[in-house]
Amino acid sequence: MKMKKELTPERKKERALAYLMGKYGEKFAPISMSQSGWGQGYDKLYFYPIKGSKDKDTFALWGTMRDDRRYAMHDGYFGIIIKDKYEAVMSGFVKEIYKEFKLYTNIDRNIVHPDRLNKNTKISEIYNSEEHFISYTTIFLKCSSAEGIDTSKSLKTIAKKMKENKLVGKVTIYIAFDNKFESVDYDILDKDTREFFVRGSRRYIWVNPNLEIDEVE
Repeated sequence: MKMKKELTPERKKERALAYLMGKYGEKFAPISMSQSGWGQGYDKLYFYPIKGSKDKDTFALWGTMRDDRRYAMHDGYFGIIIKDKYEAVMSGFVKEIYKEFKLYTNIDRNIVHPDRLNKNTKISEIYNSEEHFISYTTIFLKCSSAEGIDTSKSLKTIAKKMKENKLVGKVTIYIAFDNKFESVDYDILDKDTREFFVRGSRRYIWVNPNLEIDEVE
């Protein structure tokens, strides 16, 4: 039985960069790498596109040495390149209900996606019942814009639109005070938010991978 010949960390990075260039036609820069070992059956590397942001556009690539000495790779860059289009679709749903809001969609940067998802994939082509592609959308509403509108009903309406378009994920709504709305962005969630959001206004709903709509919580 032949032993699998290990590649050096540098050779793995080189192969990963070549793989990414071949798949996306872009240049990328490596950030970090943790090799397979106890509790992790694959190498995990992180990259970001040269033309993008190291802070906002970092994604994971998993690599595994096969028995045939092929270094098999899968990456999560699709979650970065689809973000703007995904947000545009979600914003379209929200605009039917609210006038003033801010919306942010995130895809887990630590996971990888099926190879069929690439720079040419359309939103309508993402869903596959055998795969998990989960989005996390956060909506900040201006208090005066949300006045008189039931948040739970709004979330159910948005979730129904997601189901119709085969979009899987979690949608969370926060209601911001009018005088704080302009200063609110996604990073605010890492801070004490009591001065920014109406107490108890947070609500969320899930459209699960089976395209079933969970109850509002």
